[in-house]
Amino acid sequence: MRWLTFDHSPVERESLLRQVAEAEAERLDSYTITVPSAWYDIEYGLIKGSGGSGKGTAV
Repeated sequence: MRWLTFDHSPVERESLLRQVAEAEAERLDSYTITVPSAWYDIEYGLIKGSGGSGKGTAV
């Protein structure tokens, strides 16, 4: 998950990882995770879309 959390603050890293863990626990094929500086659309474990604003956006 380093690719997803790179260049995010520690608080955002924790949130991103928690959201991924929750989605995987629910066995979702497609989901969106968000933090204040970015959003990621995930499908089958791959980023299919992302965006953000300002510093801290990883993609």
